[in-house]
Amino acid sequence: MTDTPYPLRTDRLTVRMVAERDVDTLTAYRNDPEVSALQDWDLPYPRERAERLAAAHADRTDVVPGGGTQLAIEAGGELVGDLYVGLDAHSGIAEIGFTLATAHQGKGYAGEAASAVVDDLVDRVGVHRLVAELSPENRASARLLERLGMTFDHLAEKSFWWRGAWDDNLHYSMTADDRRAWRDRPRTPPETVRLVELDHESVWTYRRLRTHRTQERFVASVDQSFTDALFPEPEAGHPVVPLLRGIEADGEPAGFLMWADAVNDGTPDPYLWRFLVDRRHQGRGIGRRALEAWTAELRAAGHTAVETSWVQAPGGPEPFYLAAGFELTGEYDDGEAVARLSL
Repeated sequence: MTDTPYPLRTDRLTVRMVAERDVDTLTAYRNDPEVSALQDWDLPYPRERAERLAAAHADRTDVVPGGGTQLAIEAGGELVGDLYVGLDAHSGIAEIGFTLATAHQGKGYAGEAASAVVDDLVDRVGVHRLVAELSPENRASARLLERLGMTFDHLAEKSFWWRGAWDDNLHYSMTADDRRAWRDRPRTPPETVRLVELDHESVWTYRRLRTHRTQERFVASVDQSFTDALFPEPEAGHPVVPLLRGIEADGEPAGFLMWADAVNDGTPDPYLWRFLVDRRHQGRGIGRRALEAWTAELRAAGHTAVETSWVQAPGGPEPFYLAAGFELTGEYDDGEAVARLSL
């Protein structure tokens, strides 16, 4: 490793070694119950520990093989959090973790700092694999890892000794090639979005599409949808016909849509059963345009309304559907809020 970038600067932040001037602020937010609730340090967090941490980095200018590095995240001259990098002896594998003071959460600071550090680890240091561990309850950190391009590896049950008890532990990772591919993924709205019928050849491509792990409690996988389509449950006593479509963006498989249609007139309105945009293509407006294409198709077929339902929880799809014009009916189906869209 040569030509250290530290202090590393982004559009809004400076990322540098933890220093003596950080001790008071670091001690304060590490003792904040909201910050420490799902972190791995013991409580209370003594000031002496922060002092030792700062002293250990007094002469440091870079991450070090075979050891850990605590990096301060500074915004406008103020310490807002810190980021950990644990580098193996061969500089091949790096573990990352991050902490942000309560007052500075929700501003994108952790993601901005982590993205810059990860890119430095991959591009300059030569790390070929990045890993992270966290509590299954720490959904905010999991979403941040996903925004970096990391994917869920596995859940290790009762594997982490935490404050006097064994706790479950989530493992995320990505390779250097994964990170490069994530940086190079398409970001802008596609020129064309269309619904395509699946066949025996294309189905294998579409079944590889994935959401982020934190979204799996809101939408089933494509494989699960295929299984459900084989054995559809009757709706209001009527048999239903599952209809499956791939979502194609500029000729590339980008999502999956499935709806349930009744077999005869006078039975329930079409029901949007599954709707998924692959993690690599989220944020490009593809979901909205696919939904518009689907409703236009049903309107042309003579339908006057469609229904769907969703889990009401932070990170769920409710804002998307409400913005698309769906209205909650006040009913619930298997714990999901039912909504209706007039065509």
